[in-house]
Amino acid sequence: MKTFLLSLLLFVSLFEIGLADTKKLTSPNEKMTLGKEVPDVILMDSYGKERSLKDVIGNKPLIISLIYTRCQTACLVITDSLNEAVEKIGNVGKDFNILTLSFDSTDTPEMLAKFRTMWGLEKPGWVVANGREKELEKLLKAIDFSYRLDEETGEFIHPNLLVILSPAGKISKYIYGVNYNARDLRLSMIEAKKGNSSASVTEGLLLWCYQYDPLTGTYKVDVAFILEVISGIAFLLFVLFVFFGKAVIATIRATGRFIFRRGVTSAFVLLLLLFREQL
Repeated sequence: MKTFLLSLLLFVSLFEIGLADTKKLTSPNEKMTLGKEVPDVILMDSYGKERSLKDVIGNKPLIISLIYTRCQTACLVITDSLNEAVEKIGNVGKDFNILTLSFDSTDTPEMLAKFRTMWGLEKPGWVVANGREKELEKLLKAIDFSYRLDEETGEFIHPNLLVILSPAGKISKYIYGVNYNARDLRLSMIEAKKGNSSASVTEGLLLWCYQYDPLTGTYKVDVAFILEVISGIAFLLFVLFVFFGKAVIATIRATGRFIFRRGVTSAFVLLLLLFREQL
């Protein structure tokens, strides 16, 4: 409900700013950025501590959420939706980290701290930060994130997106929009781990069963792959039955007879003991 109300606020605000203005900004050029390593810039977190981006990544997939603290529209929806999705996924700080990054270099640690507290981002592995203008610009240029100030409203006009970095600091994926699906986020982070030893067998199976659809920007069940797997298993069972069926059936029958006899004997002994107790 909270996300819906914030989304409604964003929808109304778009008309106040003007839809034509939002169209002037372009989305990142993924052909140029995907797979590229971002620079290890120095950031200032909400506690007033300088931290390198490499330290924030912490050898885990990193979700970068781009906001500014004075924002009264999209940034609120982005933060709320991301928070809800992360609650469903869990393990933030263990399997992945998050950087809520203000692209406004005038945001102070106090303003960042207020934003962090207001949205309940005080979680292990979740960093709220910005940086000096030159450091920010290096990172924003690397991920091809552009924004501009609307003189009439005093608000920044910017694309609404998340950036997923691999544990090595390379751009793995962009997730567009302001509402985020927990499953898509989880699969995006698993994909960011590919080629990294931290990806588990279970995570690998999840990636095989889901296929990324670039048109919708979401993951869909790969029905063809699942049917192929089921067909393969069925064929393997058939082959095993043809070659070893008789032996397996004989073993099952023998085992069944043994269990039955053992069970009857045990029941008989139990009845004798109960009868003895009655005497």
